[in-house]
Amino acid sequence: MSVEKSKQKKLEGAFIFGFISLLLCGVGDWLIGYEPEGGESLIYGMTTTAISGVPVWFYVLSFFFGILSGFGCLYFAPAIMEFLDIKGISKDSKMYKLMRFGLKSAPMMFVSFHIACCIVLLLIQAALLAGLDINRAESVYLLPVAVSLVPFLIWCYLCDIPVTIAYMYFTLKGRLGINKAAFILCPMGLSIAAKIIAVIMVALGSKLSFLTACGESWGYAFMCLAFYFAVKKLHLTGGKK
Repeated sequence: MSVEKSKQKKLEGAFIFGFISLLLCGVGDWLIGYEPEGGESLIYGMTTTAISGVPVWFYVLSFFFGILSGFGCLYFAPAIMEFLDIKGISKDSKMYKLMRFGLKSAPMMFVSFHIACCIVLLLIQAALLAGLDINRAESVYLLPVAVSLVPFLIWCYLCDIPVTIAYMYFTLKGRLGINKAAFILCPMGLSIAAKIIAVIMVALGSKLSFLTACGESWGYAFMCLAFYFAVKKLHLTGGKK
């Protein structure tokens, strides 16, 4: 199955943009996860009172990275489905449908969930800076935070799990034309790996465990990079399946 050069370039561009935007989204995750040392646990342990010392621009910049990630998903999601079509994967197959389902709302999920986290943290930080004590802050924000974030978390997994299963299946079956070792480069793959690394870092007393918060975002980013090289390989071999 041949591929026109213009289409190949279009797909490459979509995957590179997806890689860069989701890589920056991971940096935004670092900015969200950073907290100075000390502080008391707040909101189910999601954060601590130490966030009152985090520069506001951390959250504002992360906010913009979240918006950028939405545009990245908007471009790479249809590019993935187009690539599956080029590889001759049946639209009636369960894994094709699973990938399509997961990617259907990925752009909206990424941008909205990331922004929701930023807004929640900015509001809690503002309350603490205004002098609201920890018990009062806990009682005021506990329910709103749960109502705001739990649905987004469910939505997140409704996107991530199907995409992960389909990507791993296609990769391990050799349907994408990339090294099978790349099966880990997907949302849940790097998310789980990052959580394991975070546990080890905490056990070792490291204060840098917040740097592993990028797992899911970088899972999408490096999945885009894997598809980019799959497209490059397709081009280099003459555009054959």
